[in-house]
Amino acid sequence: MLLTACQVSAPQAMLEDYTARMSNVLTTDIKLNLGEAALAIPAFPAKRDRVVATQELREGLWDVLDFRQCDMLSLISERNSSLGKVMLPSQKMRYELRFIVALQACRKILVDIEEPDDTQLAFQERLDAIYQTKSDNLPREIWNGIYGADEISQHFKIGTPPLALDTDSGNPPRYALQQLSGLATLSRTDSITLPAWLEQVEAPYETLHHSEFGASLLSSLVMMTQTLDRTAQAIETRLQAKPFCFPGHKPPRATTLYNVFQKFYAGKVQPYMAVIQRQGSPWFALHDELIQQLPATDSMNDYRQQVLGMNVDGSLWDQWVKARQRHTQAWQDILGQCNMMPGSQTRTD
Repeated sequence: MLLTACQVSAPQAMLEDYTARMSNVLTTDIKLNLGEAALAIPAFPAKRDRVVATQELREGLWDVLDFRQCDMLSLISERNSSLGKVMLPSQKMRYELRFIVALQACRKILVDIEEPDDTQLAFQERLDAIYQTKSDNLPREIWNGIYGADEISQHFKIGTPPLALDTDSGNPPRYALQQLSGLATLSRTDSITLPAWLEQVEAPYETLHHSEFGASLLSSLVMMTQTLDRTAQAIETRLQAKPFCFPGHKPPRATTLYNVFQKFYAGKVQPYMAVIQRQGSPWFALHDELIQQLPATDSMNDYRQQVLGMNVDGSLWDQWVKARQRHTQAWQDILGQCNMMPGSQTRTD
């Protein structure tokens, strides 16, 4: 659990170097605790607090032999087998999706009977009740299939090193999550068409299992947020104490400040900020949307408020956005005071 216990990561070293340089030029102390910040991320809820209860069919609705006319006996037997009773959340989700599609086909068969007898009418009535129960239950099954799976926990481990400075724009874990999130829309569809990849439903889970992308992203986010906030605070404190530059007079330290801005902030910090924004925005948005549109547990709703909510005051993403804005404004204030805003006439060469 000790983040980079023996070695500081490259992103952490880069951020600490940036703040050290800013501290020197501002003659204002900037203290960072980036490792502690990464360890203070709210904990992902335990599995028992992520899983929702599902609704079981009433026994009176079942007469399995009636389903022979819909060729559903083998599907029903899957669930009643010894393996079927201990299905993984992903397999249970896949089964329920296949079952409801089979029910849709079965209902169509019965509706197409021109002169149904009493037995067929009674079966159709039971089938409608089963279909309604399964439809109402499907969002819970999809929720459990995504957030009840052990693999999703990999993305929220506390103490994972931050994203590398040269993180590639490709993102297999995000694509895997997009595949799973696409199933959430099926629970709101009257006529479900199963995606072809569902036959290999374990593939996206395998991707998630072998990736710590989300956990690294969270570490990067809180490290960068603290860096931006505390650097902005140092600039604000320095300007409140006395002007950094006076009208008509630019001290030598102004040139040093501009060099730090160009070489270390614009040259190193900003590109890493872009990585976090580019990689983080869709990942956070996927989780935020899923938690809002599926029947999340109270614990997961609380976790969204603290961590994943993109428009939630005080969430990690909200703190990142505000820190970024504050830091940008601080730089504009101090560079503007020295008439050194990028694009201005004044040079500091």
